[in-house]
Amino acid sequence: MTEVLWRDAAKDRVITRSDVPSEQTLALLNATVWGSRDTRYRILGVSSKLQRLREPSYFVLSEENEELCVFVLDRCSKPVGSTMCEAYHFAMAATVGHRRNEGLASILIKHIRRYCEATMAKPGFGFGYVEATTEFSLRLSEHVGHGIEADIPLLLFTRLFPREDSHVRMIAEGEVDELLSGLKRLYGDHELVDIDKSLNANECFVYRRDGAVLAGVQAEVLTWSIDALPGMIGAILLGALPRMCGLNRLIDLRNLRILRFGNLLVPIGSETEFFALLSACLARHDAHIGLVMLDRRSPVLARLQSCGRFGLLSKAVKGSVKLCIDTVGLEASLAARLANRPLHVSAADVF
Repeated sequence: MTEVLWRDAAKDRVITRSDVPSEQTLALLNATVWGSRDTRYRILGVSSKLQRLREPSYFVLSEENEELCVFVLDRCSKPVGSTMCEAYHFAMAATVGHRRNEGLASILIKHIRRYCEATMAKPGFGFGYVEATTEFSLRLSEHVGHGIEADIPLLLFTRLFPREDSHVRMIAEGEVDELLSGLKRLYGDHELVDIDKSLNANECFVYRRDGAVLAGVQAEVLTWSIDALPGMIGAILLGALPRMCGLNRLIDLRNLRILRFGNLLVPIGSETEFFALLSACLARHDAHIGLVMLDRRSPVLARLQSCGRFGLLSKAVKGSVKLCIDTVGLEASLAARLANRPLHVSAADVF
């Protein structure tokens, strides 16, 4: 279904919302370069990524039947304390290259806000992961109007030669409840914990020894084509790696497989097994780079950083995003929980 939200007859402009992307929308998203000033990449296989969305809406600003600006939102629900809140995830935003810096996103976001506020059950909120060094993202966050934010480091886990481990295997059907229970205990002091909805058993691996699950993780395969990386290490990788015989077969920056690790189960004392689990996941997916996203205030992140070795690239390539939240009808006590407690980065949030 496609509905018209706004029309400017004088300029032949129209804003629409639809449940499925048009061919023009897909072409624009496929052509978009994402990331920051220092790290830029293209998403390979945008269509498959869009299939992960829970309840998507595609908002499009068109002029003379040409799509100029697109926002992709994903409707979902998340708990704050014991209250279930409706939410809109601002998942993607793109503008055609020859019409950037014309204020098109500002026009579109104004009508998106009106739509979300009119259709959202109260209490609710909109949220997005805003790359801190991207000027477009920063301007976008101002228009979204966020009032709460959390810093989410983009922590890379890298292994040039990842190791298999006989204790690691895909989760069995009878182990799902055990994993869910462990995750809920571990992130009991976090907000926005939607593990019941975000856990995908088809992507979960566990480290089991002597009949017990010691660690677990959900691994989503991302495929990027890297255009730019920061610093000297980045310049070396982009310039020299394609000419390094052997190494260029291990890491292809134009078709780079990255595992996004979510729903991390790492009880205190199981850090060694957890890192062995991550390495085995890389090996089984023929990948060398993993991505961990946890709130900087999370005790789990602090423990992992103090206990484990994340690899060379984790030190050379650093970045972060802001999880920006704009609340609607949320009482002060619940807003305070979002502001003062670590927030859980859902494995179901497309990134």
